[in-house]
Amino acid sequence: MKTRNAPISVVPVLGVDFLILLVAAIAAFLFSQAVNLALSSEAINQTLQAPPQLLVIVSSVIIPVFYILMDVLNSTGNRLKLPFAGNRKRGQRIYARRIHLGLLALYFNAILVALCWSASAMPVMGKIYLATVFAIAIYALGQSIPSTKLSFTLSGILFVIVLLATQTFIITKTQAEAEQAGAELRQRLEEDDAQEK
Repeated sequence: MKTRNAPISVVPVLGVDFLILLVAAIAAFLFSQAVNLALSSEAINQTLQAPPQLLVIVSSVIIPVFYILMDVLNSTGNRLKLPFAGNRKRGQRIYARRIHLGLLALYFNAILVALCWSASAMPVMGKIYLATVFAIAIYALGQSIPSTKLSFTLSGILFVIVLLATQTFIITKTQAEAEQAGAELRQRLEEDDAQEK
């Protein structure tokens, strides 16, 4: 344990902070590219109501940027508030909390992008609302587990389940609508043939 008089190094803290920001920035770039691909696809773009790309980028990086600013402020003021100021367990707990919040943004954007691809006609606010509800539910469930490793594992599994369930539901609904439209078209054609005879 470091005493109040011992110097607390800011470099490792900011190093970890910038590493988390780098991962978030890569995720933001990938999500942004996925939205761009959906916009460039003629089949999807006909009905696509895409979220603003700025929303995808900002929501991905805002949490790491916030913590970098907090740590920079703490490094000039009270360095005992920095994650590595106490024992190792305290630092791990602080960064686990930060990573969980970063994952919340990742869950939100991944679900939002998945909805762009599979439910292109859904209104943007509907996509944002659905993505927010699922992301917060996954985050809250992960936070309710005391074990850090187990909470990360469970959050990851739930995220995959939600993503797959959302896609399955939307694909099933789309197929059912296509079949219904096909049946209506066949019925109309049969009625037209009957009238011609």
